Amino acid sequence: MKPIENWRLNSKQLILATFIFLSVIFMQNIFTASEQQQPCSPAPEFAIFKTSTGESYQWTNLRMGGGGFVTGIVIHPTIANLIYARTDVGGLYRWQPEKQTWIQLIQSDTVPQEVPLNIESVALDPQNPNIIYAATGAYTQSNNKLKPGILLKSENQGQSWQILNLALPMGGNEFWRWTGERLAVDPKNSNIVYFASRLNGLWYSQNGGESWSQINSEQVPIGEAHPETNQKAGVSFVTFDPTSETLEGKTKTIYVGVSGKGIYRSQNAGQTWELLKHNFDIKLVPQQGVINSKGELIVSFYHSQKQPEGKVLKYTNNTWEDITPKSGRNYSPIAVDPQKPDTIFVSSYPMTPNDIYRSTDGGKQWTSLKNQLNKISWWPDWSFYTLIGAIAISPQNSHHVWLTNGFGIWKTEDGSKDQITWSGMVNGLEETVAFDAVSLPGDKGVITAIADLDGLRHESFCEIPKTSHAQGTFNTTTQLAYSFNHPNFVVSVGANHHEPHKIRAGFSQDQGKTWQQFDSIKNKTHPPKLVFGNVAVSATNPDHIVWQPTNDQPPYYTQDRGKTWTKIDFFEQPDIAGGAHTHLWNRQQTLAADSIKADTFYLYHHRKGYFLRSENGGKTWIIANQTLPSGIWNGANVKTVPGIAGEVWVSLKEKGLYRSSDFGENFSGLAGVEEAQVLSFGKAAPGANYPTVFIHGRIKGESGIFRSSDFGETWVKIADHPMNSFANPMVIVGDMNTFGRVFIGTGGNGFIYGQPQA
Repeated sequence: MKPIENWRLNSKQLILATFIFLSVIFMQNIFTASEQQQPCSPAPEFAIFKTSTGESYQWTNLRMGGGGFVTGIVIHPTIANLIYARTDVGGLYRWQPEKQTWIQLIQSDTVPQEVPLNIESVALDPQNPNIIYAATGAYTQSNNKLKPGILLKSENQGQSWQILNLALPMGGNEFWRWTGERLAVDPKNSNIVYFASRLNGLWYSQNGGESWSQINSEQVPIGEAHPETNQKAGVSFVTFDPTSETLEGKTKTIYVGVSGKGIYRSQNAGQTWELLKHNFDIKLVPQQGVINSKGELIVSFYHSQKQPEGKVLKYTNNTWEDITPKSGRNYSPIAVDPQKPDTIFVSSYPMTPNDIYRSTDGGKQWTSLKNQLNKISWWPDWSFYTLIGAIAISPQNSHHVWLTNGFGIWKTEDGSKDQITWSGMVNGLEETVAFDAVSLPGDKGVITAIADLDGLRHESFCEIPKTSHAQGTFNTTTQLAYSFNHPNFVVSVGANHHEPHKIRAGFSQDQGKTWQQFDSIKNKTHPPKLVFGNVAVSATNPDHIVWQPTNDQPPYYTQDRGKTWTKIDFFEQPDIAGGAHTHLWNRQQTLAADSIKADTFYLYHHRKGYFLRSENGGKTWIIANQTLPSGIWNGANVKTVPGIAGEVWVSLKEKGLYRSSDFGENFSGLAGVEEAQVLSFGKAAPGANYPTVFIHGRIKGESGIFRSSDFGETWVKIADHPMNSFANPMVIVGDMNTFGRVFIGTGGNGFIYGQPQA
């Protein structure tokens, strides 16, 4: 018999044995654990995608409840509860009163081509409730070039759309996106449609949008820039006077607001225009214009942030009357009661407590309304007092008033009272911008990270969560990470993106149920440039964390769970400096920890295409590989494979998908993958030897969401557009506990998840 000492392991054997032991423990979670969600009751809206293998993939929203800026709301004048809401990044919705929910109208199965979800304006045909127009486009310029938007028309309340021949630059996500409406249909003639543009003046159609002509800029100018922003309002609204007579079957009197110029009127159905004489400050930017049933025009005005001296003015009998509720505010949302012409609602912009006003005598006297909130539970107390889009009063019921703001849509049914209860009405409306999510082994829920509102822990996919991570603070969380062998430990990094010094970053030790700030933040010793970006946690020691901040700053490491942070000098070399994470809003996850090997971290350097590795918790780094493509500064992803030491994958958008099985020393491209936008791993298929791979990309000429159960040898397409959404996938996260389930974090429709249909 051999002596016992001969059975002792050398150092390499010990490391290998440790890898095998940890891999077995971790793989038990990946391949066997399954925490199932119960079916939702009632069943949510969903979309089915048939795969080439005969599977039916069911896609639906992960319920959050609003969470984004709803910039406008319009109600049909004659059809009860026919209501549409437009958003800055999340599309266009129609209210379904029988279900008390909103339905998305701009989808891959309703529009002939992909269109932006940034809705500049919307208009209804007063004579035909089936017709709706929508102007879409995020920004008027891109890369210093004008960017045309898309004008849509539906003849069946948004069930299908056609694209009209008017491709002007539009700014549905720019400053002034709350103005309007820019689109309007003549209430006396369905063929007459107007569009008030930001950069190109006033346009009109005489054949229901088939062709368009521009009003001469000498008649209606294009508008002046505002000193506080280079994003122009241009012609900010157009509205018809429904009380006026007709000329050749068209409404005679039309008004438009022009930034830096004033209010223009036509009294001959648009043939000629005149500037209405006024004595108000020419710097005022017209926001919204409405006309009551007496033919009186009421306009709200914005002055400036530094000098908020906006106005509310009424034009009647060829005279302007100042009916501003209170000085020292800018004003925007305004509404008149279709049944009671002297009842006016108006709000400051942005809205502050006590700054919603109602007048019942045409603006002579105003009541500052006292607001009580029946809000979505996780929304903070200030969720009502933020950016505000529009106010609308039901034509059929004067007590019913709708309001939109930076969190979603609100409604009151006691609009005639001085103390009003507003209820959040966001069922079906999902408008958060996703940054990240994690599915923890052994946890049936999922943790999300979003812009502005930090993130949520979802115990149930059927219910809106009760609380957010931030519990009321304004915060953008850019990444989440967990320790692979301590999966209850989760780290998040983020800050207030308007005031980046207000850093909110820390950890949870209970799967994201409760959170605490890093001690460096609490003790005010936190490095000021260590903000946003990417984060990773050692697989074996939660105290060891590496944080790659944004703005091309070098990464830092901590080995005491965030009490102290040390800048990594390696990344200040001229050849290495910068090149990891360039900007807060970039879709970049280039830092990861090995899932098994202790204190091993990886980082992709986009400027050089370097793949870097640390094996001591981030203290020192080496260039492990120099063969990866460079230049992917927005959209690169580094992901380690759960349960397999040294297995690390990199997705590089149109430059493909790469795999290393030796800790990043060597990479090979995956054949057939022509584009990989985002990448993740999830629970293995029954009988499979590897975790499931998910990507959003293009394989053999087809674009969509793909799944592989054999480490990329073969792929199954599981969606063209998840839930038929055009929202850009920002992150993809495989479920670690249920095979086939995958979460897609979007740039405007929150999170969507898909799974094989039972």
